[in-house]
Parts: sequence; C-alpha cells; structure tokens
Amino acid sequence: SSVELVGGSAYGAKPTVFGLKSAVPYTHTDLLRNVAFGCTIGSMTGAVFGFMDGMRSAQDSAVLKRASNVAKGRYLLQGTTRSGLLFGGVFGVFHSLKYGVRCLADPGDVVEITFASAVTLGAMSLKPVTRPSIPYAGMLILMDAFNIYMRDSTA
Repeated sequence: SSVELVGGSAYGAKPTVFGLKSAVPYTHTDLLRNVAFGCTIGSMTGAVFGFMDGMRSAQDSAVLKRASNVAKGRYLLQGTTRSGLLFGGVFGVFHSLKYGVRCLADPGDVVEITFASAVTLGAMSLKPVTRPSIPYAGMLILMDAFNIYMRDSTA
C-alpha cells in the first residue's frame, strides 16, 4: 500500500466520519494553531482597517472636529478595537472551517477556500452591522488565497 506525503507527514488516506477519504488527520493542536493564526492576522488587519476608518470618520464629522483630543482618541480606540475583534473572529472562523474541510475530505485548497469563505462571508451578510465589512473580509481572504498560491507555486 502506498503512503502519500501530506504536509510533511506520512499518512495514508483514511475514511472520515462521513465516509470521505482524507490524508489529513484531525488534531486539537492543529485546529488551535489554525484558529490562533486566523485570529492573530485577522485582528491585526482589522485594527488597521478600524484605525484608518476612524481617522476618516473623525475628519469628516463636524461633531468630532469640535471634540477634545481625549474624546477623539477614545473614538479611534473604540473603532480600532471593534474592528480588530470582528476581523480576528471572522478570520479565525475562516481558518477553522478551512481546516475542518481539509480533515473531512481533503479536496484541495480551492474547495477549502471556497467553502470556508462562502460560509464566513455568508454569516457576515446576515447581520446588518457586519455587512459593510464584507469587502474588507473578502480582501483578507483573497490575500490568504494568494499567499497559498504563491507558496505552492514556488515549492
């Protein structure tokens, strides 16, 4: 019987819970690593988006132009924190879904990214508060997909 090399480890494709074949075994450590990566990158990116959006809003708002520097700083901090938490959660969920699909069926990067992004962005579209952030989340997912493409094409 042949053994495939997947992710640097030798595992044979084994049936999963749903009867599909996957050469990637599930481990809590790998799930935690994927979620931590998504949350970290997402929160840093979201904080930058939130800060930039807060600066733009502060410049355009007549009320904030008359506010004290402390009030302006508090407004920027709230927007940065809110956006960082949102994107950290969204990208963490995206990476956990991607890992789950890989463990259940191992269909390849394109299917993993497509499924995880459809579920993640679809969930964001349900709440009116998160809808304006969908283009930014899509851009973050596209950057991740581009990174995977570049990593795999240079190997």
